[in-house]
Amino acid sequence: MMEKRQSRIKKRFGILVFILLIIAIILYIIAFKSSLFDVKKIDVYGTKTIDKDNIIKMSGIETGSNIFKINKSIVIKSIMKDPYVKDVSVNILYPSKVEIKIDERKVVAQLNYKNKYLYIDTDCVAVDLGDYNDKLPLIKGIDIEKFEIGSNISKISNNKDIAKLLPLIYNKNIYKAITVNGSKITLETKSGINIVLENVDDLSYYIKFSEKILDDLGKKGYYSGNVLIVSDGNPVYMP
Repeated sequence: MMEKRQSRIKKRFGILVFILLIIAIILYIIAFKSSLFDVKKIDVYGTKTIDKDNIIKMSGIETGSNIFKINKSIVIKSIMKDPYVKDVSVNILYPSKVEIKIDERKVVAQLNYKNKYLYIDTDCVAVDLGDYNDKLPLIKGIDIEKFEIGSNISKISNNKDIAKLLPLIYNKNIYKAITVNGSKITLETKSGINIVLENVDDLSYYIKFSEKILDDLGKKGYYSGNVLIVSDGNPVYMP
């Protein structure tokens, strides 16, 4: 009696394994052999200067490829090789869509290096080496002998004032040059008026304050002189 019962259990178990195997084969065929899970669309978000097609190319993902074969860690590692990319995330939306979200580096200034110009982002990272860009202020008073694209420039990041200043002037397109001389920072504007900061702690406040003064001076027809701020004192305009 016991043997018959065990035989029935084994038979049922065998049938169950067979059914599960059939299901697994069917699922495998649907997932890897049919076009249902082929990549049909790749969307790239967050790019401003980087070409979206280049991001897709770097990802290695192709339309028509199987979505289950995408290795997100490999895709991210590949895209991160672009020095303009600060961070990246990859979302797989089954059955056939991929989203790539890019956090671009914010190039804010340039530094002369031999006969070229080193582009620097708001995190003091060297992003690229190219020709002079009239949309980026030139940092003067800091010389570098070597650098690595994609890495932090210690001579800039170690200067606390410049490190704080760079994010504050990003994308404003009103500054022509930044001269560093000890504790004094001079911002040369494209309007012709300089902002001179010396021993200032609250850079954010005084940059905003100075820019309001620049706007007011421009409306009054002033296009030369200096706005002086020393040791957190009141701004003084000197024609």
